[in-house]
Amino acid sequence: MPRELFGRSEESKTITEMLDAARAGAGAVALVEGIIGTGKTSLLRWAEETARDRGMVVLSATASPAEQRFPLGVVHQLLGTLPETAHDWDRTFATYGAPHDGPPAEPDYPLLAELCASVGRAARRTPILLTVDSVQHVDCPSLLWLGFLSRRLENLPVVLLATKRCGEPASDQHLLVEFMEGLRPDRHIHLSDLSPSAALDLATSLCGHGHGHEAVDALVAGTGGNPYLLTEQIRTGPTGRSGPLAPAGPGPHSAPSAPTRPGHPGGRPARSAPTAPSVYAAHLGYPGTSAYPAEPGAVRAPGDPRSAPPDERLGLQAVKERILCLLRRIDPHGLEIARAASILRGPVDAALLADLCGVRTEDACRCISRLTESGLLCPHDMKFRHPLLAGLLYQDIPCAERAELHRLAARRMRHRGAPPEDVAAHLLRSHRLDEPWMAQLLMDVAQGVVEHDPAGARRLIEKAVLHGVPEGHEDRAEALRIQALSGLDLPAAARALTAHTPRCTEPAERIRHALWLSELRLRLDDTAGALDVLEHTRRETAGTPDPVAAARLREAVAHVRLHDGGHDQGGPDGGGHHPGEEDRLLRVLLLRTATGNSASAARRIADRLLSVPRAPYGSARWYQALLAQLWAGDVEEARRHIDTEVGLARSDGSTTRIAEALAVRGLVQLHRGQLARAEDDAHDALALLTRIRADRFHVGPLARSVLIDVAMERDDVAAAGALLDDAPPLPGDRPLTWWRLHLLHSAGRALGRLGEARRGLVLLARCEEELARRGIVNPAILPWRSTRSALQLARRNVPAARRAAQEETALAHRWGAPFALGRALVAEAAASTGREALRLADRAVELLEPTSAPLLFAHALYASGRAHRQSGTPRRSRELLHRANEVGISLGADGLVEAVQRELRDAGGRPDPRKDSTESLLTPTERQVSELAARGLSNRDIARLLQVSLRNVESHLTHSYRKLRISGRHELDRFFPADEPPDPAPVLLYQPRPTLTPTTGPTTASA
Repeated sequence: MPRELFGRSEESKTITEMLDAARAGAGAVALVEGIIGTGKTSLLRWAEETARDRGMVVLSATASPAEQRFPLGVVHQLLGTLPETAHDWDRTFATYGAPHDGPPAEPDYPLLAELCASVGRAARRTPILLTVDSVQHVDCPSLLWLGFLSRRLENLPVVLLATKRCGEPASDQHLLVEFMEGLRPDRHIHLSDLSPSAALDLATSLCGHGHGHEAVDALVAGTGGNPYLLTEQIRTGPTGRSGPLAPAGPGPHSAPSAPTRPGHPGGRPARSAPTAPSVYAAHLGYPGTSAYPAEPGAVRAPGDPRSAPPDERLGLQAVKERILCLLRRIDPHGLEIARAASILRGPVDAALLADLCGVRTEDACRCISRLTESGLLCPHDMKFRHPLLAGLLYQDIPCAERAELHRLAARRMRHRGAPPEDVAAHLLRSHRLDEPWMAQLLMDVAQGVVEHDPAGARRLIEKAVLHGVPEGHEDRAEALRIQALSGLDLPAAARALTAHTPRCTEPAERIRHALWLSELRLRLDDTAGALDVLEHTRRETAGTPDPVAAARLREAVAHVRLHDGGHDQGGPDGGGHHPGEEDRLLRVLLLRTATGNSASAARRIADRLLSVPRAPYGSARWYQALLAQLWAGDVEEARRHIDTEVGLARSDGSTTRIAEALAVRGLVQLHRGQLARAEDDAHDALALLTRIRADRFHVGPLARSVLIDVAMERDDVAAAGALLDDAPPLPGDRPLTWWRLHLLHSAGRALGRLGEARRGLVLLARCEEELARRGIVNPAILPWRSTRSALQLARRNVPAARRAAQEETALAHRWGAPFALGRALVAEAAASTGREALRLADRAVELLEPTSAPLLFAHALYASGRAHRQSGTPRRSRELLHRANEVGISLGADGLVEAVQRELRDAGGRPDPRKDSTESLLTPTERQVSELAARGLSNRDIARLLQVSLRNVESHLTHSYRKLRISGRHELDRFFPADEPPDPAPVLLYQPRPTLTPTTGPTTASA
């Protein structure tokens, strides 16, 4: 049987029809035309195998430039074995004699006719398939005979199938055109690169199943779907010899690996952290197959020829040599123009290529046109069609010549007004920067990309420093290097800035670096070091004429003291400066929040501070006001603000700012009961901090705290234990920072579930001590008392548990936030019995039902149901427990669901087996309406489409929101992801979806 063809169904159908027609007595001729590597020869071999299976005689020939001197050489390849033509060859050789370099003699008509008649006699006995590969290289007499035969095949059982490579010159263009003019349009077959799906099928068949999809996708992208390049890359790669196909692993200088995701103790790696798209990285190489050297330890795609070991490069060497021969045949300047185009990467410019190669612009234009015809360049954007070929051509340029071409390209492009990023990409690859503007341009580009692409900025700065920065720019270069380093290795950046700051002589510059250094040290939890730097700088710059800089210095000192727990300073600060209105409001807010005095008043102050422009987004004051708003119970408003900050942080590109925003948003999502989103945000924050070696500092403990709490709600104690082992909550010699308090509290709670309540109580005692030092008694901030109550219950110390819970309830009453009071009442109910427990639990349900805290509400429902069962009212108990079960399932709180279902069975009920997932909570109609709303249809459109009333649609959506525990239609996309653009065709309405669970990809709740 013929081997399988990928992506050539229409072409194979045409050939099959021609073969069947020939067997019926009707001959045909077809031409397969395409660029290099599109499978023309493979299609020819497939046709030959198919013809043999049908009982036909197959006669084949392959033309080559080396044999064009031999008259009728291709005809002899085709017909030399036919007995009917044996007597013709003596006459033919006598007529033409030996091969010669002059113009060949034209065959006479009787000879052409006799050869055709011989083919006809043989075909009447058995149908014949004639195949000619590379018809553009056929010698002129043979090409004349092929045209002569093609016009006489109508009544002969003969099929003539030829292939032609685009862009290559023919031995006789007029004869070739004459041959092609006789073709039927449907039998002039044009082959192109495979479609993405066909290329993926081919790669999978060559690699075998079970290999990584990412590696196969990278191969397809690097080869552009070209069958020949794809096959050679796989054949010469690891898959073709031994072992699976996989991307190269990180080298010795790569960043540490990302942490594993809770819930998967086996260590499934977390998904990569979301980062802003690199502006400069796009200028450093080809997509999928970068033609430029990478940093040591960089991970290269499998499609990159530089990622292959030496024996693999030998296999690609054959591909390169074939391309080089093609370029030499295409045009006299083909090779040098193609090499120069591989240097430029982007759309080629004839004038620029002419300058680089030292040829006339007219010659460069002609060569580019031929390169386009041959398929090496795309006609629409004038880029290399196949990134792999661009990389191979780039490698073929000698190193010194390549560097010089980069330098010349940078000069020419700068004079032509090209973007600085494009110019800098070439300067980065040149061996010398011999003009002053070159180093200056590298620093300017680094300045623009340092936030989004710190690694690229660092390479630019190091290149400029290596070749010498302009006089007077040394400090700027060092500052840029440190700024880039802060996006790669935060501790190393702090050490470099510590060494650089004393060298600053100007007061304003000294203050600016001191502020920067204090910020870095705060992010590394070195509060004392940050304060020392600021105090020392304030003494050294006393009396500075710049009041703005001095004010910023005073504000930074106050911020560091506040970070260390000082929130109650009144009157002037240490420098005799009286705070402004915003500072007074912030201090009042922090004092009210810490002492737990009036959540409503704190909410009003927080709203005032968060309104633009009182507290800029992402500033310390902004985060303090946001957290106060969260603890005051305004969770949805806090979510709206933090969503905005995440978007702004990603636009800004600063890794530390993005990580801080994501970690805090994880805390907000945890308050909202959105466990999946909280886990995603915390994991993304931790991955970003791991990348810059700062995951154990600043918001790293907060991210781990959120992950531990999520694991506990999912009853995944193994994941919680793994997080505790990875980063112990007690910092050793370092101070107990604010975010580490959250980790301390979560660790104490987790230790109770792990059966180590005594250790958990020790951590809570340390937490209590630090909060007391800071003057914080508000249970909305850290509910350590209710956690202590649970740990005491685990140790069967009921009186101590009740005292701790009652203390938290009293403080929560004073604060007045419903979620804090409800949480305290649930803890007190757990430590109480009888009617008292029933009263407390029912009160908690009443308080929490209208709030945006569904997880706490589910816990209150469970506590109330349990209390009703113990009080002898099982019917009411089952009703409450069924509601708790539904809410717990919608939130993914597996631990709570298990406890609820166990209690439900004790109350004489049983969980509904049909309600075991989020999907099962919705009725078929609710699911249908929700899916349409997620696809972007309005309520009126849904009503018209389903032929129901508008009120009916609104009712179904309201029920869906309640069951899914979401606030509106903007959150439906988590449960109904759109795999393709929305299409409101009726055929989609009644198709059941296989699952209805939130997607694991990064999502951002809409404001």
